Amino acid sequence: MNMKVLYVAVASSLMLAATILVAPLGITNSFKLLPEAEAARTGVHFSITDDPGSWFRNDDSPPIGATDSLAVTTRGNTVFFNMDESNTVHTVTSLLWPTGAPNMPFDQPEAFNGETQVKLWEAGLYVFVCKLHPFMLGAVIVDNPATQGLDLGGKVDMINGITELPTNSDLVTRLVRGFYVITGPSAWQDFSQDRWVVDFPSVEVRRTGGEIVNLDVLDIDQALPPLMKPTTKGVGEIWVATQYEQTEGKDKPGTLTVVDADTWKVTRKVALPEIEMNNPHNLWTDRNQRVIYATQWFDEYLTTVNRADGELKSNVKVGEAPAHVMTRVDTDEVHVSINGEYSVVELKPGGGSVTDTFDVTKTPLDPGANPAQPHAHWMGFDGKTMVTPNSNTGDSTLYDFNQDKIVAKPETGVLPIATGMMPDSSKYYVSNFLSNTISVVSMKGPSKGAVIETINLLEDYDPIKGVPADGDLNNDGDSIIGALPIQTPVSPNGKYLVTANTLTATITIVDTDTDKAIKTLACDAGCHGVQFGAKKGGGYYAYVTSKFANTLIVVDIDPNNNGDAKDAKVVGRLLLEATDDTKTDDDISGYSGMGGQGVLPVPLVYNGWVQNLPQVWKDKLTNSQLNPIG
Repeated sequence: MNMKVLYVAVASSLMLAATILVAPLGITNSFKLLPEAEAARTGVHFSITDDPGSWFRNDDSPPIGATDSLAVTTRGNTVFFNMDESNTVHTVTSLLWPTGAPNMPFDQPEAFNGETQVKLWEAGLYVFVCKLHPFMLGAVIVDNPATQGLDLGGKVDMINGITELPTNSDLVTRLVRGFYVITGPSAWQDFSQDRWVVDFPSVEVRRTGGEIVNLDVLDIDQALPPLMKPTTKGVGEIWVATQYEQTEGKDKPGTLTVVDADTWKVTRKVALPEIEMNNPHNLWTDRNQRVIYATQWFDEYLTTVNRADGELKSNVKVGEAPAHVMTRVDTDEVHVSINGEYSVVELKPGGGSVTDTFDVTKTPLDPGANPAQPHAHWMGFDGKTMVTPNSNTGDSTLYDFNQDKIVAKPETGVLPIATGMMPDSSKYYVSNFLSNTISVVSMKGPSKGAVIETINLLEDYDPIKGVPADGDLNNDGDSIIGALPIQTPVSPNGKYLVTANTLTATITIVDTDTDKAIKTLACDAGCHGVQFGAKKGGGYYAYVTSKFANTLIVVDIDPNNNGDAKDAKVVGRLLLEATDDTKTDDDISGYSGMGGQGVLPVPLVYNGWVQNLPQVWKDKLTNSQLNPIG
């Protein structure tokens, strides 16, 4: 990885930490512990939970402004982490820490559910993250009472090996804004309102060189983009995992939201209070498009519901923190990535019991490897291959089902999180969350299993000066700006790759012939999920979800039908809230329509899957959609 990309990754993480630190404190100048409080605080206690915005909850004090994931302490105190309130495993991993701080970095070789602790000796900012669920963040500032303002520190180190990063770069400032939105639910984008207003506290912060700045300069008050329906209809329906939405009959969050692609209305909300469905994350369907599979990412279960009425069919224990689900096109068997462990498991068609386990961690060359903890895998068009991004080991697994073994494990980037594959299984793509890159891996010929290209999603951004090469700060022209990339599918015809970037709230479009980024579109806060669905009359829509906005974005990749994705544009932005006509199995009680992560258009239109559709669905598609690569 080149130094520019590495610097951006570290600065991104630093900003994440800084944002937690500077959440509203309810004071007007600076925040310091009183002498008697210093003597009493011998430790900091975090509970790690399944609750939106409170994933790392400070149990020693009430919420500080909009966040309860921040603690302030003094030198020599211990930070305790307890996972009793979470239904699955996590890591407590140092994202950044003051340069030279003892006991850093702090990490575990694998995810677990239990207790851990670390003692902090150096003044400055410490941020901890879960590598499975990387929006889970907690921060501690070890404050020096002799200095003015909250001590961010002069320089910090990062878990990816970058050292001595200054805290006053342009990127850090931008990241403070972004992370404050992530950690404070009251700062999420609510599109039932006209404006997005985020008030930062009037609090002084000490940065590199002793510079004192006030955070209220970061306030946001702007009009939200208008809601709009696409003028051309889609085909079928779109299912969205609204992972943070809360309902009356459950303690745990999460619903499945269904949008009709003909009317663009929200027709159903599925909460499943009878099983306490917990943080549903990603979705897929069977060959007949009759059931919906949903993973409970903060639990151990794969849930299957009837697509037509949302009724529960089964709830099967599959392993810790199941993340993504897909089917094999040749057998219709179900494959689920076990994000908290080492494997992908296989279930019978329809979501029956687990029948096989595929170890994506160990090869003859690394029998003692740490668990891979795979996230968003992808299956080959002919059922012969599978690829995984391994969040715990910084690599990717190429698995061959005919040989029943791992055939390659190329190193990728920092925290690989999602994959997409060409429709002929000739190459695949891995989005590297903290590296802000996409690795291109060959699946054919002498280079099979090798990284043949690395796409830098921040090539047009200077992390120090903060000005893209063409001066386009708003990302509405040709600048390629994408930080913290997540889902990254290839279009069914193989022409384009589309990536959702959660930190910059942008959508990147890559030409797969050249593997060059050619377009950036604006997204909403916490841009996360992408999948392709059929556009009525021909072509495709890319449906995009966002974690911290209650919207579904519709992108027309080729609106002029001329094969040029530089014409791509947002043609729809739909509110994911229930209406009076929406069918529900529980009453919505909070975070309405929020937490959009996995997205699934029905019918499936990817090569290999589309050919297996029942005739009733085939009749709704054009010849080119039925034969996407000819």
